[in-house]
Amino acid sequence: MKDVWKLKYGSHSIQIENRLTGSRLYVDGVLQDELVGIHLSSRMFGKVKNDEGEDEDIKVSIGCNLLKTDCRVFIGERLAYSTDLQWEM
Repeated sequence: MKDVWKLKYGSHSIQIENRLTGSRLYVDGVLQDELVGIHLSSRMFGKVKNDEGEDEDIKVSIGCNLLKTDCRVFIGERLAYSTDLQWEM
């Protein structure tokens, strides 16, 4: 099983991969965080530059239950993506 979520933030691409063997966070194709092993929930962290060239924190929360896997991405303090809402920036 593999879940992949992709979103755009300005000119940047963010990709989250979740597999049975672990989770990975990529920004512009560069691995920024990785969790190895089986997890029912996980948190990953990274950084991305905004339009002004300042670093902003990325927080990814992944939760698994029997029926589906949910992913939420926060950039700064703002929700940027949620599998419940599925919008693109």
